[in-house]
Amino acid sequence: SKRELRRKLVEKGEDAGKAEAAVEKLEAAGLVDDAAYARQVARSRVAGRGESRRRLQMELSRKGVAREVATEAVAEVFAEEAVDEDALVEAQARKKLRSLGAMDAQTRRRRLWAFLARRGHDGDAIRRVLGRVLAAGEEALLDELAEGEFLLDEDGAE
Repeated sequence: SKRELRRKLVEKGEDAGKAEAAVEKLEAAGLVDDAAYARQVARSRVAGRGESRRRLQMELSRKGVAREVATEAVAEVFAEEAVDEDALVEAQARKKLRSLGAMDAQTRRRRLWAFLARRGHDGDAIRRVLGRVLAAGEEALLDELAEGEFLLDEDGAE
């Protein structure tokens, strides 16, 4: 982003005014484009990590991209890539659920909700997905218990 480039130039010892002028020249030449950079980062993170809108916007803001530019870029990428936000939430929830199998249902639900919220997912999306993911997860856990895949000692520990 322009801000990162400007900061790096100043860190290397360049005068702030000269750094600003250099960044402006690069932008005018089309070599620095925060909107294109934001779209590229958003596309990469959605495809690779399945990141949420909010998390992408926060990261782009942290990298110096203006809020409006980041919001527009993320919305554009989500539309172009036809991203199903519920599917993103569900994939992350199912992956995390594997590590929460030994906990009671209430703790599992609370920790899974907190995990998804920290990943920037919207509360409504979490609510929509959580019920079916937990129900499916408990069915799988019961199947594993029935097959004897969890061996427990007398105290209930694995």
